Amino acid sequence: MAAIGILGGMGPQASAQLYKLLIKGTKAYTPAAIDSDYPEIVLLNVPVPLFISDKKEINKARKMLIERTILLEQAGCIVNGIACNTAHILLPDLQAVTKVPFLSIPELVAKKAKAAGFERVGLLATPTTLTSTLYDEALDGVELTRPNNRLAEKVEDYVYKELADETTSSDRVKFRRLVSRFKTENSLDAVILGCTELPLIYGEGDETIIDTIAILSDALLETYFRQRL
Repeated sequence: MAAIGILGGMGPQASAQLYKLLIKGTKAYTPAAIDSDYPEIVLLNVPVPLFISDKKEINKARKMLIERTILLEQAGCIVNGIACNTAHILLPDLQAVTKVPFLSIPELVAKKAKAAGFERVGLLATPTTLTSTLYDEALDGVELTRPNNRLAEKVEDYVYKELADETTSSDRVKFRRLVSRFKTENSLDAVILGCTELPLIYGEGDETIIDTIAILSDALLETYFRQRL
């Protein structure tokens, strides 16, 4: 057995989108015509306590995710991903308990940004991600701009609406305008949708809108099929 492992559930909608993208992206490697053309995927929808804006719950979340990381190795996974940007603050703890490599979303984003020649990049994300150094460390040499407090609060509201499955078509239009304004007012080359709920709200974009779910999906498939074929 050889599978792609996903720690999901943070939130479930983003995890479902990652699964869909993995299935859709398989066409780049196989005919994707019958069941056996697709990769084996182990997706654990982990009901961790909410820590995207409250770090008080992080120790409980860490324990749960460590336990599930061990399960992914036991299930035969050969490459892992976390369908949540914020949970990457726990990545060193998770990688320490398994030989299966995790692909880091911030590192994948940094690779894309540097390859594209982006010099000024904006980050829209949860409060926990914004106050962390996840993207600062990965984007070494690329100027990183964060939203002001008012904008960050609006973004957080959109995240919670998506988690509650209450996002409306009007919300999507307003969010796209918000992203565009953030980009223009700060003279940014690109904007990172650094919470995996945000691409679900934004929808399809251009190369200057960095969809962190899509980036993770592409990298998981490339790594999986490189080892399998």
